[in-house]
Amino acid sequence: MLFYIKRFLSLEIAVTLLLGGFGYWGIRYNHLPLILDISPREIGLGVAGSLWLAVWTLVVQFGYSVIKGKAYAQHLTASLASVYAGTGAAQIVFGGVTAACGEELFFRGFLQQEFGIVVASLLFMLAHFGGKEIRVVSLWSIFQALYLGLFFAWSKNLLVPMIAHGLFDIGGMIYFREFMARLRKTE
Repeated sequence: MLFYIKRFLSLEIAVTLLLGGFGYWGIRYNHLPLILDISPREIGLGVAGSLWLAVWTLVVQFGYSVIKGKAYAQHLTASLASVYAGTGAAQIVFGGVTAACGEELFFRGFLQQEFGIVVASLLFMLAHFGGKEIRVVSLWSIFQALYLGLFFAWSKNLLVPMIAHGLFDIGGMIYFREFMARLRKTE
């Protein structure tokens, strides 16, 4: 579901407010720590985290190409990329920033601290479940959640997974938009 809402800025903002608000409430209600310290270290860790997610994603994509064939990998990427093909620059930036803030407050800030990394990651995967054509990508999102959860557990600072998540989503939407443009040129 969360894969699809980035197309609509108003829906993205509403979901961000809902997830972020509930996450913030859960953090405060349960007296959980909320650390959002901004320093060069945290920014660097967040950027490094987004690069790790990007490299890992490209390795997985290459693995699909080797195991299932290049046509399958291209079809899978096109199925997800088609969701973002028409997004503009503002939508890409706001989509990445809002997802980073709302989802990380809820999944890492509240759920992970209250129920653990496995529960938070499973629920993250369920929230990102998509249609049949991208089901395998939906299942993949549990690994993204585990990585983001590890970034948070290691740094103890919610800003680190927020930066990693936001930059990864922004980069992914740009990549998908360019992928669809290249695909249309070859057709």
